[in-house]
Amino acid sequence: MLGTLLDKLQSLFSKNVFIGSIPLFAFLFANSLMTYRVSSRFQKWSNHYFLSQDATRQALLSFSLLLIVLILSYVLSTLSVVMREVLEGKHLFGWLANILSQRYRDRLIKVEKDVRERGNKYLSIRKNQQLWAEQIKAAYQHGKTLQTCAYVTSADIAALVDRRRSNLKITIELLRPQVKHVINGLQNNSPELPSGTVAELAASQALDDDQGTVVELIRYVAEKALAEYTTSLTELQFDYAGKEVAPTKMGNISRIAPHYAAARYSMNLDILWTRLQKVVASDANFYSGLQDAKMQVDFLVALVWYSMLFTLTWVVLLPLLGEGKNIFRLIAVFGPLASYAWYRIALQNYRAFADVLCATVDLFRLDLLKALHLPLPVNAEQELLVWESLEQRLVYGEHFNYPLQS
Repeated sequence: MLGTLLDKLQSLFSKNVFIGSIPLFAFLFANSLMTYRVSSRFQKWSNHYFLSQDATRQALLSFSLLLIVLILSYVLSTLSVVMREVLEGKHLFGWLANILSQRYRDRLIKVEKDVRERGNKYLSIRKNQQLWAEQIKAAYQHGKTLQTCAYVTSADIAALVDRRRSNLKITIELLRPQVKHVINGLQNNSPELPSGTVAELAASQALDDDQGTVVELIRYVAEKALAEYTTSLTELQFDYAGKEVAPTKMGNISRIAPHYAAARYSMNLDILWTRLQKVVASDANFYSGLQDAKMQVDFLVALVWYSMLFTLTWVVLLPLLGEGKNIFRLIAVFGPLASYAWYRIALQNYRAFADVLCATVDLFRLDLLKALHLPLPVNAEQELLVWESLEQRLVYGEHFNYPLQS
C-alpha cells in the first residue's frame, strides 16, 4: 500500500506533471492576489493562518498547498483534451461551425490559387533564367572578339538595383528590357576591351559591370519568386489538411498529421496512433521530443483557458464589488490581449507538434508493421495497399489473409 502511494507521488512530481501544473498555479496565485486585494475577510484569514506564522509553519503550509495544486492539476489534466478540442472547434453547433469555417474555406481557395500562380511564375522565371544565361554567355563570348565598344548604360538598371537594395519586388516585365539591352550590348561591343580611347575603355567597363549586375538581378527575381511560392506552399501544408476545413485555425492544424498520413501512405493515423506510439517509445530521444512537443501545446492551451477564465471572473466581479476601477481597466484591456497572445503562440507550437507527428509517421511506420509481425512492402504502391487493407481489418472487421512473420 505504501509502495503504491510512493509510486503515485513519484509520478505526480514528474517533469511533465510539474510543468503542466504551472498554468493552474499561476491562475490560483493571481486569483488569490486579487481576492486579497478586494476582500478584507480573506486578508484577515491569510494574515492569521499564514503570514503571521513562523517560517517553518509557512514552509509546511506552502508545501501542502503545492501538493494540492499538483494533485488538482493532475486531475484537471484529464480535461486537457476537451479544452484543446473546444479551441479546435469540435464542440460547436453545426450552424456556428459552418459560419466560422467559411472564413477558412475562402482563405484556402486563395492560398491554393496563390500556390498555382506563384508556382507557374517561378517555373516561368526559371526557364527565362536558363535562356538568358545561355544568351548572355554566347553574347559575351562574341563581344570579346570585337575590338571596339560604344556601349551606353541604361539608367533603368540602376533603378532596379535600388529596388533590390530596398528588398522591393522586381517583376519579370521590368527586368526583360534590361536583359535584352545588355545582351544587345554584348553582341555589338567588347566587355573586355584591351586598349582604346578613354571613352571606349570606360564603356567596356560599364558593359562588363552591367552584365554582372543583370545576372545578379535575374538571380534576385528568381529567388524572390521561389520565396513567395514557398511561403504559399508552406501555409497550404502547415495550416490546412486537404479540402475539409475546421471552424478554427487550431482545428485546421490538428488535422494536418492525419491528413498527411492518409495522403502519403493511405494510413489511418487515428486508428493506428496508439500502436505507433508504442513503437516510437523504443527510441527514447525521439519519444522524449514528441512528448515535450505535446506538453508545450497542452501548457499553452491551459494558459489560454485560465487567462480567459481569470479575465471573465474579475471583469464581472470587480464592478459588482465596487472595487479596483483601475485594476478593472487593466484586466479588461490586457486580459483578452494575453489570452489571444497565448493562443497565437499555441498555434505555432501546434504546427511544430504536427510536424513532429508527420515525421513520426515517416520514420516509424515500417517499424509498426514489424511490430505487428507483417512483412514489409516491396515498393511504395504495395505499402498503400497494406495500410488500406489493415484499416479494413481493424476498423470494419473484414478478413484479409496476411502472411505473418515471427
